[in-house]
Amino acid sequence: MRTLMLIASVAMIGSGIFCVANASAAFLSVAFIIGLVWSFMGLIEIIIGFRADFEISREAVTIVKDGVLMMFIGIVILSGQIAGDTAASVMFAMWMLIEGVLSMRFDQMDLIHIGTSERISFGISMLMVILGGYTFFNMAAFNLPATLLIGISMIAMGMRRLGQSFVIEYDRPSFVTGNEEKLREAKEEEKRALAKAKEGIREQKIAQRRIKRIEEDIEAERGVLLNAAQEREERELERRLNE
Repeated sequence: MRTLMLIASVAMIGSGIFCVANASAAFLSVAFIIGLVWSFMGLIEIIIGFRADFEISREAVTIVKDGVLMMFIGIVILSGQIAGDTAASVMFAMWMLIEGVLSMRFDQMDLIHIGTSERISFGISMLMVILGGYTFFNMAAFNLPATLLIGISMIAMGMRRLGQSFVIEYDRPSFVTGNEEKLREAKEEEKRALAKAKEGIREQKIAQRRIKRIEEDIEAERGVLLNAAQEREERELERRLNE
């Protein structure tokens, strides 16, 4: 899983470098490469989101959503629905702004106390936000070529996913996963059996106490009946003597 993400990240960075190297070209001339890379990255993210293990809780849910959106946009680009430089620039600017803002965390803003990897991650997120915001005002500012901005955006997205790949745990072999699943089920069955055994012991003790109370009641009844019989015999004997 980690290898797949690394390959897809390198492919995205490479396509970004290609766009930067051909900055004077129109977006339509590089649209096929960009659409292909986006579709491939989206597919990889969907697969990873469902199969890989993450150190961060619910990270898999986030990467699946990113993968679905990226794959859809890649298909849209491949189908030629986005052909103009302006439309492509706006689309990439919106994506960069949204992804850059969502990838930021408040704990990363303390640049003094965080680690190097977190500083790099925060720097990439800031670059994405700045680049996305600048793209909207590109024509009024330096009027850089659209393909150049798109290439830088691809490099930034590839770098972010390259860093993201290091929080992906290796996918476990299926036979190991199956055995671990069987072991977990066996332990759960053991717990259920132990709970049933404890419940059986408790019910047995309750039944034993009930039996003991019934036996005591029977003995008490026998004592009452015996006393009553003796009293009747004594009264009968006394009556005969009086006669």
